[in-house]
Amino acid sequence: MKNIIKLLCILLLVSCDPEPLYIPCNTQYPTTQNPTTYIEVNFLDGCWRLLSGKLYMENLETGESSELFHFQYSDTSSLRYDGSMYEFEDIIKKNTTWCFDFPLGIPGVGNFILNSDSLYPYGLSVTSNNITVTEPLIGSYLLLGGSSRPLLYEIVSLENEIVNFYVQETYENIDGYNHRYYSKLKFKKY
Repeated sequence: MKNIIKLLCILLLVSCDPEPLYIPCNTQYPTTQNPTTYIEVNFLDGCWRLLSGKLYMENLETGESSELFHFQYSDTSSLRYDGSMYEFEDIIKKNTTWCFDFPLGIPGVGNFILNSDSLYPYGLSVTSNNITVTEPLIGSYLLLGGSSRPLLYEIVSLENEIVNFYVQETYENIDGYNHRYYSKLKFKKY
């Protein structure tokens, strides 16, 4: 038994590298894109006005992708392909506002106010990785049909306080084909 333990110890010492292997970091950014820096959610705290938006669609059966401009023909549009079901999905260029009141601690729950309607605020669930607009925490009314809307964001300009929000990822049958779509909305802080 002692010989087996000695043999295992020798094998462990001989087989171990003295230096751990590190994955090399690529510090070069692609020349066609700006580098993205992690920003605290406190940057998003406050009110934002909608500037523009696009709807990105992917046909899951043919692999075809398309991009539609929300405000190509009118100043009003919907986050849903076939028209809005909830007020959250109605968007109006330069009129729709989103106000974030982040919780004091993360993870936590704050408030999301759509179009300055503070009488019926939505919930805002915030973790270290996610921001999600949820049903209100108090009251017996449903503003999202019992659902929630995860928000992803990217900072377009820190100086001008412009952000792109990605919202309303949906899987839906359109004209007999299965599609995935989502909206990319550009907002400016006011």
